[in-house]
Amino acid sequence: MDLRSLEIKVSRSENLPVLPQIVSQVLKLADDQDASPKDMERIVERDPAITAKILRVANSSYYGLQQVSSTGRAISMLGMNAVRSLVVGVAYQQVIAGRALASHFNKLEFWRHSLGVATGARILAKLKLPMRSEELYVAGMMHDVGLLVMDRFHPLELDKTVKFAIEEGMCLHDAEQLMFGFDHSHVGAMLADKWALAPVIADAVRYHHDPMSDDENQQSTLIIAVANLLAHQCGLTNNVPGQPNEVPEAWVEQLGLPAEQLEIIKNVMAQEIVKAEQAFGIG
Repeated sequence: MDLRSLEIKVSRSENLPVLPQIVSQVLKLADDQDASPKDMERIVERDPAITAKILRVANSSYYGLQQVSSTGRAISMLGMNAVRSLVVGVAYQQVIAGRALASHFNKLEFWRHSLGVATGARILAKLKLPMRSEELYVAGMMHDVGLLVMDRFHPLELDKTVKFAIEEGMCLHDAEQLMFGFDHSHVGAMLADKWALAPVIADAVRYHHDPMSDDENQQSTLIIAVANLLAHQCGLTNNVPGQPNEVPEAWVEQLGLPAEQLEIIKNVMAQEIVKAEQAFGIG
């Protein structure tokens, strides 16, 4: 597996895996005449693949050159019927793909982790960057989108990497570096650049494991990086439990976060997962 081959495959088939429960909820809502765009936003923003697809279309040249970086604005721009069509297209492509996926990469665990990070990022942003809280929710939801690309196009290699990381007790991105010479943050950054996502989102995807290297949007990327580690701390480990997950003191100092706030944020993240699972009938 190499980045160039992934880039070619993404350009030919850009749909990524989504949870069937969320597809079902979107379709029901789209048929409900009393449903509002806000109702659709609450569902759509909980799935990384659908979020990515909707943002990509909203940012396409067909709809103009303005950068759309929140799910709500994208839905308002596209309309409910267009969102339904996009979700059906993603789901149908997923069904007909007909290929084995990585058995050690559980997409439900990926979804739980992504939603946890998005929730934590929104809370941290409201404290530190209130004008960007919704944008950073999207960034949190999409921070690991590179893993969906790897699962879509190279499931066996991803499977071996997850298994290796678990057996060796190491971080998944370190295992990817050992096996491929790059990790899912590089893959996600390639996708974010190709889809012309907002720089704040693209940089969060690219640097969430190394936020101090982000020279352009360091504070917002730090928020995603901290939320990522907090998610691991509260059990949302994204398929590889036991990873080192202490938030570096330098990150905490940079954001000016007292320890008691981090504990509160973790509790809210865990509660959001329970609410979402109940809403989608996942258990």
